[in-house]
Formats: sequence, C-alpha cells, structure tokens
Amino acid sequence: MSFIKKILLSPSLLVLVDQAIFSGTNFLLTLFLAQKLDIKNFGLFSTIVLFTYLVMSITNALIIQPFQVSISKISKRKEYYVSLFLGLVALLSLFMFLVKLLVLFLPNENIYCFQSNAIICFIVGYLLQDFFRKIFLGLANIVTVVIIDIVFLVLISIAFYILKNEITLFNTLLVVGLANSISSIPGLYFIIKNYENPISWKLFLQDHITQGKWLFSVAVLQWCSSNFFVLISGVYLGIEALGALRLVQSFFGIINIVLQTVENYFLPKVAVLYNENVAKAKKYLLEITAYGALLFGLLLCVLFIFSRQIIVLAGGTKYESYAYVVKIIAVLYFFIFLSYPVRIAVRVMVLNKIFFIGYLISFVSSLLTFHFLLKYSGLYGAVAGLIINQILMILYWQNQLRKNQFILWK
Repeated sequence: MSFIKKILLSPSLLVLVDQAIFSGTNFLLTLFLAQKLDIKNFGLFSTIVLFTYLVMSITNALIIQPFQVSISKISKRKEYYVSLFLGLVALLSLFMFLVKLLVLFLPNENIYCFQSNAIICFIVGYLLQDFFRKIFLGLANIVTVVIIDIVFLVLISIAFYILKNEITLFNTLLVVGLANSISSIPGLYFIIKNYENPISWKLFLQDHITQGKWLFSVAVLQWCSSNFFVLISGVYLGIEALGALRLVQSFFGIINIVLQTVENYFLPKVAVLYNENVAKAKKYLLEITAYGALLFGLLLCVLFIFSRQIIVLAGGTKYESYAYVVKIIAVLYFFIFLSYPVRIAVRVMVLNKIFFIGYLISFVSSLLTFHFLLKYSGLYGAVAGLIINQILMILYWQNQLRKNQFILWK
C-alpha cells in the first residue's frame, strides 16, 4: 500500500493528472459554451479569451518567468512571494483602469460597455488563478495545484447546472471569473501565511525588469503572430466567423498539447545525443519526425474527411456551415507539425534569439497580407495567412540552422 501511495503521490504523476484536469476542463468548457451560446456571443466570448491570453502573456513575462529562474537564488523568500503578489495586483489594477478608460470611448450601445464589469471579473479571476497555479508549480507544491483545478471544475459544474438554459455571455463571464477567484483561495492563504513586509522589493523589481523586458517583447510579439489573423477576421468577416475559428482551434488544442508534450519528451534526448555526436542527433530527430509525420498525417486525414461530423459534435448544428474550417485548420496543423523538429534543433543549439526574429518575420507578414487575404478569401485567407507565417518561420529557422552547420533536410 505504501508503494502504491508513493506512486500515486509522486510529483511527476500528479503533474500529468493536473494537466489532464486543467486542459480537459478548459476544453470541455469551450465545447459546452459553443453549444449553449449563440454564434455571436460565443464569438464575443472568444475575443475576450484572446485578450485575456495577451494580458496573461504580459504577466507571465514580467512576473512568472523571472520568478521561475530567480526563485532558487532568493534568500528572502517570504518577502519575494509578497512582492510577486503585489506586482500582480499592480498590473491587474492598471488593466482594470485601461478597460474602464476604453469603455469611455466606445458607443453606449456597444456590447462591451454593458459587459465591462463582467469582463474585468473574468480576466482578473483567470489571471489570479493562473498566477497561483504557476507559483505553486514553481515551488513543486503540486497537490495544491490539483486542489485549485478540482475546486474550479466543481464550482463551474454546479453553477452551470443551476443556470441550465439561462446561460448568457454575462453570467458565463461572472461564473468563470468568480470560480477562478474562489479556487485561488489556497494561494491567498499562502500569501497571508508567509507575509513579510517586502523591504527588498526594489531589488526584486530590478531583477524582474532586467529579465522581463526581453521576455515581454517576445510574449507580445508571439501573441500577435498567433492571434492577429484570428482577431482581424472578426472585424472583416464578423464576430460569428471569429467564434467558429476559435471553436475549431480549441478542438485542435488537444493536438497542441500532444505536440508540446512530445517536444518536452524528445528535446532532452536529442540534446544528449547532440552533445555526444551531432550526426546521431540529426538522424534521431529525422527518424522521430518521419514516424510522427505518418501518425500525425493519418489523424489529420481523419479530421479532414469527417470535418462536418466533428464541427457538429463540437458546437452543434448551427456550426455545420463552418465544416470547411476544420479542413483548412487540419492543413495548417500539418505545417505546425513540420516546424517542431526545427524548433527542437533550435532549442538544443540554444539559438533563442532567432525565435524572436522568427516571430517578428511572421507578424510583419501578417501586417502585409491580412487585408488582401481576408477581403478576397474570407476564413480561407485567415488560415492561409497562418500557414504562410509557419512556412516563413520554418524557412528562417532552417536557414539559421544551416549557418550553424546543422542541416536537418536538404
């Protein structure tokens, strides 16, 4: 029994369990809301989620990522925890001020004016929970992270069961925001329990600014590169098209998680081989790419062929006319897959600067092509733009690898 208990409570297993709970909850919540909300309101919800990701990228760059590097070197840890939390509060306060300021410039009948308080509740709750999850993960307190995610799952399940057929965009934002905030109580308790007057906050701030200014630039650019076409499609093609695109992207998000897991698993193996023998590392990377391409290609073919059934299963019959989006996103993911061996090679060779330049090229391409692609090709153009971005990044990264005598394929 003690052996079984040791396995069940092992950090590595708990991390996998937590990732399954967290990713599964968000995936099922997206599908649930796609079916309960009409296409327009789901599109509005998707827009809010995208901007939440932007704010989260900023807080991660300025707070979380420097914390992950610096925590092992900090001696006054309790002061550091409090300083981190106060930094988050400062950023959230700035964000709330900007939202209220933006509302003043919008027409009174604009839907975001009516929803501004609910939007603030949603984003503040989301970022608060994300902050504490990543802090506890950084401290290897995995059990608390699992508790946070289970509490969130239970709260939204109860709330949406009570609401049933009265689910609107407004109460959805409030439910998710409040559920995230309540599930963050273990984190708030942790801060109160470890409170010490943050006398050294200036030193912490200087360290985070030094690390964060570069990370901030990369985070914003990466977000723009990934989401520019999606957001602009809402302007050109209507908020319904944006909602359909986000629904399909959420469905394919499961594949993203698999790809990231595969990258995290194979990267250390390739790194070890690279340090021993460059030719062996190259051969191994090409072998796993070939096997992966076969399996991944079969999966994408299934999604391509059964696109109508999949979109109806995900969002209901009201999305049936958007079945073609599943097909074109399947094509996009083939190019995303092709970028992963190149990404692994870049990371193994520690050529981190070229990541930034690659995303910069991608974003510039988006700015130059979005009008033509969206005006004349609709959602086909939006996905075509994302494919072009992937190809440009692959070509640039491959060229840089070639300059460093690491040629994956000729």
